[in-house]
Amino acid sequence: MGGISVMLLIGMLSAMYVFFIAVIAVLIIYFAVSYVFESIAAMGMCKSLYYKHSGTAWIPFYNKYLLGKIAGNKALGIIEGVLNLSIATVAVLFFCFELEIGIIGLIALLACIIASFVIDVIISDKIFKNLNIRYSDVITVVNVLTFGLFRPIILFVFRNKQNTVRL
Repeated sequence: MGGISVMLLIGMLSAMYVFFIAVIAVLIIYFAVSYVFESIAAMGMCKSLYYKHSGTAWIPFYNKYLLGKIAGNKALGIIEGVLNLSIATVAVLFFCFELEIGIIGLIALLACIIASFVIDVIISDKIFKNLNIRYSDVITVVNVLTFGLFRPIILFVFRNKQNTVRL
């Protein structure tokens, strides 16, 4: 009986480890795909608005500023970029260098993630409303219900629509 319980325990621990690695891999893939689609969308919107240097949309945290600028609120874009930079920094320190952040650090990280999500929803909603999309509120609700998974794809689809911002 003892051997069976040890094998069961080892199996459960290895399954948890594999699950943890799978979750991290899915998150990395999601962030990479999200970055690519958001950068293409920001670059297309910058070109349609005749901004100089639309290629700067590929700078990792600067593209959040550009999306805020396109939405008509540069301050939200700056805050979003800073929040994403801090989240990425803490994630790298935590996972790569095994830095212990403690409960206060974890709460601060979760607060930054939630604030980043809320600001992302606000920026994308302003962009959808500026595009005069008939169902912009429905798209925003879908964005919230899917935790922002479809936001980069929706921005990518609408990237070349003219008159992105009312100037």
